[in-house]
Amino acid sequence: MSRAVVPQFKQHPARSRTILAYVLAVVLPLLSAFATNHFRILQPFPMSLHFLSMALVATLGGIGPALIAVFLSITTRLYHLSATHTAFSLRSEAVRFSVVLLGALIISILSRRRRLSEERLEVALAELQERSDALVESLSSSKCASWVLDLDVNETIRWQEGSYLVFGRPFRELESMPSLSPMLHPEDRVIVAELLRNARHSNEPFVSEYRTLWPNGEVHWLEMRGTRIPGSRCRWRGVTLDITERKLSEAALLRSEKLAAMGRLASTVAHEINNPLEAVTNLLYLASADDTLEPTTRSYVSMAERELARLGNITRLTLGFVRTTSDIVDVEIAESVEDVLSILQHRFDSTSISIERHYELNTRISIPPHELRQIATNLIANASDAVSSIGPGAKVAIRIAKQDQTAILTVEDNGAGIPAANLQRIFDPFFSTKKEVGTGIGLWVTKEIVEKNGGTISVESGNLPHGFHTIFRVEFPLAS
Repeated sequence: MSRAVVPQFKQHPARSRTILAYVLAVVLPLLSAFATNHFRILQPFPMSLHFLSMALVATLGGIGPALIAVFLSITTRLYHLSATHTAFSLRSEAVRFSVVLLGALIISILSRRRRLSEERLEVALAELQERSDALVESLSSSKCASWVLDLDVNETIRWQEGSYLVFGRPFRELESMPSLSPMLHPEDRVIVAELLRNARHSNEPFVSEYRTLWPNGEVHWLEMRGTRIPGSRCRWRGVTLDITERKLSEAALLRSEKLAAMGRLASTVAHEINNPLEAVTNLLYLASADDTLEPTTRSYVSMAERELARLGNITRLTLGFVRTTSDIVDVEIAESVEDVLSILQHRFDSTSISIERHYELNTRISIPPHELRQIATNLIANASDAVSSIGPGAKVAIRIAKQDQTAILTVEDNGAGIPAANLQRIFDPFFSTKKEVGTGIGLWVTKEIVEKNGGTISVESGNLPHGFHTIFRVEFPLAS
């Protein structure tokens, strides 16, 4: 509330008070005169009630109503003396009237000064409240909380009312707790404890970042900034900011830089491999044309040609990671899946993985062919990795179906499944449960390709039908 608003806000009560003061300035002197004339106990002090009336009127309305009250008091007093033919001393009456008039002036001046002080105080309080409200709004909108920390009293901390709930809990709940340690991420509790220990012996401002666990399980990043209060033994004031969005942006930027570098590296490697690959392919072709080759050697050459062709397909798929444009055509899903299965067949044979095929033919979608192969490669390769340690009994099921105007591709496996804690992060870049060999980009790239082509991808893990434990489901609009 500004200085200009306060008088307007007080305008109507002030007017009512002034009117009441003028009314009392007329009524009270008359009542005082009546009471003085009819009660003997008051007659020795003829101006006592008049003085009290004048004082009340002066306090309430100021000098104007007070002068009216004094004038009526004098008039009623003189009228009573003349009507009763009472002898009086003009000098004594003049002294009494002078005292009442002087009292009216003094009380009016003091009352006016008091009212001005009250108005200034109200204005100051209103401005202080306005600034406090602005501070609260800025703290909340900037995801910031202000606090005062007393390290001499069991590390007690008091939070500014209205601050952003940086811990996801009401501050009264935090203030009743002996320590903030239970709200901190287990890996960062040592950081905060060390920070507080150093603050006891240092006068330098500090800045620290740590993580906190919200009641709903979310992990938030906080930045704590503090400065020692001048003249205090060990009291600090500062702010705590929620920097989760900044941390996520930094992580996203880092991931994008890594992916860009990986894409350039993959493109370079794949391109360089193509040159010796073409030379080896030509040499094998010339060798197979030699009529003097033994049948056993000729079979080895044919096997080498097949493996070389598979290597060529892998190279083309690798180049697909960095392609940004490609022609969109209507693709039969089953054909692309079979191409991928042929490339990965050696992996299935070496780990005794059984492949189940459930295809609904003529299921076509509009997508660049290499991108569909990339999707199928990532999903099927992940499924084979999940069951590779099972041995006999390991199986991967691939289903292609149509539902209304949607094509559905599902890849299921009977591996150990995905922990519930990892399901929400399974499509995050560089997140992998295969610590030794996983890069963490396969499913992220798959999701990007699926959504770029108007599809959706989801995952489910648990005790699923037919003995499977994990299922990835990809949906695309059917080709028109």
